[in-house]
Amino acid sequence: MKQIWEQAILFYNLPLTVLLVLVFCFWLFSLLGAIDLDFLDFDFDTDTDGADGGAFGFLLRCVNAQDVPVMIILSLLTLFMWAIAVASNSAFNPDHNGWLAVAMLLGNFFTSVCLVKAVTQPLRPLMRALKNDKEHQEPLVGMSGVVKSRVLDHNFGQVEVARDKGAPALLNAVLPEGRDALVRGDQILVIDFDKERDKFLVHPEA
Repeated sequence: MKQIWEQAILFYNLPLTVLLVLVFCFWLFSLLGAIDLDFLDFDFDTDTDGADGGAFGFLLRCVNAQDVPVMIILSLLTLFMWAIAVASNSAFNPDHNGWLAVAMLLGNFFTSVCLVKAVTQPLRPLMRALKNDKEHQEPLVGMSGVVKSRVLDHNFGQVEVARDKGAPALLNAVLPEGRDALVRGDQILVIDFDKERDKFLVHPEA
């Protein structure tokens, strides 16, 4: 335990240690009711197909951020990176070389991303079912909203629809085939829900 603590507070491991403490405090306060767990519903803009999405969008899809709450992903990523950093530096960096620690951190990051994906993959169906159940508590078809993703087309996009009950709903949505793509801020109308694609069908609002 002493060796782990000594590694955890070394200058190249300390940032990850601080992040891990913050994550622990967040979940502790959540359990105590001091933080509203609706914060877990925060979504990244994951409308990233192919080259348009770039590396960041690809990374989000890799860690299942489109289905699993972001705080769970960040918590797992922090935990894995901290554990790997402490273990790898203890084993391979006895001289406390900062450059070697940075080099190992890059490999650590990609390894941790793979671990997060492996852990969250089984959670996707459950999280998606919970999200869909919450979204369908109040009818959304026929309601107006606004495009929140960078682009909304017939493949993917996200829209936000205001609800009388609770916070606005952030929905995965698509346009019908043949419709011109919309951009962030455009007004839409929800017209249907495609169960096969698990996405809402929307039209530009007249």
